Amino acid sequence: MKKLLIGSLIASSVLFANNNVEINVNNDTLEFSSDMYINDRLNTNSSSNYYFTLRYLKTEEENGDDTQSLTTMGLKVINPYTDDNGLSFGLGIKSVYASNDDKTFVATPLTLYGRYELNETIYFDVEASYASKVLSYQDANTYKDGRVTLNYKVLEDGYIFVGARTIETEYYYSDSVTNTIKYDTSAFVGCKVRF
Repeated sequence: MKKLLIGSLIASSVLFANNNVEINVNNDTLEFSSDMYINDRLNTNSSSNYYFTLRYLKTEEENGDDTQSLTTMGLKVINPYTDDNGLSFGLGIKSVYASNDDKTFVATPLTLYGRYELNETIYFDVEASYASKVLSYQDANTYKDGRVTLNYKVLEDGYIFVGARTIETEYYYSDSVTNTIKYDTSAFVGCKVRF
């Protein structure tokens, strides 16, 4: 019984160490995000790691009069192993809801993920998403984003990072007129906790 209890505790700590929560900021933008490990709920094998993702971004214009927000949630699948060069990859799909003006923006972009590990302390993350007209709904025409971060381990389960991102939405304003809005095209700093 004692061995079973110790084994269960070790397995659950490994399982929950795959979750993470992060916050990042720059002069105009605040972002919260979370990746929740769901392999145990899906009863999948360990050849891939499955995550439910949630992200909220709020940005303000320099004058402070105009506030925009972007909410995403989705599913991603990541290779849990790195190759001999420290590379690993993943795929995902997410739904995006953007608030801007009086238009309704909804899209379901496809996402690619990549990671390059220099060592146990430093790694790079890359993410790119795109939704064409076919994957954009309501007043949306297209959606695209890109992000790269450099992560540095400062605690056993804590990281600080610097990164850069670009987020762009394109709306229909009439049958042939579109308007492109860039939510954020800048650098940011943040911290991440795994549990």
